[in-house]
Amino acid sequence: MGFISLTERRTFVKLFDMRTNVSTLLREFPRVRRAALAGETVIIETREGNLVLTAEVAEKQPVYGSMGDRIRSSADNLDRPTLPDSEWDGEL
Repeated sequence: MGFISLTERRTFVKLFDMRTNVSTLLREFPRVRRAALAGETVIIETREGNLVLTAEVAEKQPVYGSMGDRIRSSADNLDRPTLPDSEWDGEL
């Protein structure tokens, strides 16, 4: 009888750097942009030297953005009708 051997699969977390030139960058910008947004470092080879393109992903901002310090919360129950039941007419 033969022995069964187990193989180990390794998963790489770091993506490989993408190398491109200026012509390809201009021609295939959507692909290069997707690679940068996916976490890859894009190296653009030029005559003067290499340029490195990395994406800075912005942190998630609240819906109200920069107005956060100007919005005040209220203890009112705004999820209920403000009129008393005697004044509420469901049919228009």
